[in-house]
Amino acid sequence: MDKSDVAIESKELSKDFGSTQAVKSVSFTVNKGEVFGFFGPNGAGKTTTIRLLCGLTKPSRGSAIVCGHNIMRDPTGVRRHLTITPEESIFYEKMKVGTYLEFFAGMAGHTSKSKRAKIEGVINVCEVPDLMNKRIAVLSHGQRQKISLARTFLSDAPIMFLDEPFQGIDIVHRKLLREYLRDYVKKGNTVFFTSHNLIEAEHIVDRFAFIDRGTLLKIGTARELRDQYLLPRFSIRVSDPVKAQRILSDGLQLDECIVKGDEVVVTLRNGEDVSKIGALLSTAGVAVLEMRLLGTMEEVFLKIQQKTGAVA
Repeated sequence: MDKSDVAIESKELSKDFGSTQAVKSVSFTVNKGEVFGFFGPNGAGKTTTIRLLCGLTKPSRGSAIVCGHNIMRDPTGVRRHLTITPEESIFYEKMKVGTYLEFFAGMAGHTSKSKRAKIEGVINVCEVPDLMNKRIAVLSHGQRQKISLARTFLSDAPIMFLDEPFQGIDIVHRKLLREYLRDYVKKGNTVFFTSHNLIEAEHIVDRFAFIDRGTLLKIGTARELRDQYLLPRFSIRVSDPVKAQRILSDGLQLDECIVKGDEVVVTLRNGEDVSKIGALLSTAGVAVLEMRLLGTMEEVFLKIQQKTGAVA
């Protein structure tokens, strides 16, 4: 890939805290125009990696280039090209929300003319126009998270770091935020996204990176990782599930075939048999009403842990 298409390049990035290796020789690239997901359990090294990439913590070894700036030699230049929602935001409790956002719009470089339009845009995306005259001290956890995201969205920086951004955000509003982030990366910008909720992440992340105990385990798209670590599993809604179960069990090499209501759940031993499912059922006179691929990224992560020996 052309270097001009790379937003972040980490090379053997490491961070020690005394005798504890929080991040161990982590190397990866993040492309412009993608949502890059960084996942792992508590204490895996996610937040420390973000702090390293943002030039907020000095690495013990290795380095990284972020938007063309070296995190060791030019951490200030790095920070000029990013915006961030940390896992735990620090607020000016006595400020009103409107004043708070105006202050950060100015910090983001907006002029008096552009500031008002930018603020109006982000408060609508984050659904907080009714909070503008409230003091931050009285806000709930979910409201504070929305304000933290609004502050992050005020910046026109080409890289956005989001550390657990949807904590306390309701399901309907998450959908609106995902749409905003997709529009953001369509413009060639980049999102570096961490979360404990892999099911939620599947709706937005382009590539997944899994880290555990400071070690980067695997990187890939959801399809690549599912194909590598999970047997193909499908839920098939059919006109006659009992007959479908018999036909598929006789005609394919299956690891599992069970009936659940009007659906048959099938796990194939051979991925090449996927194309045979419809033909077998059609020939037997069984109508396929819907066919869904199963297998979550949570399952993928557990398989990766097992295969890499990351599980104690």
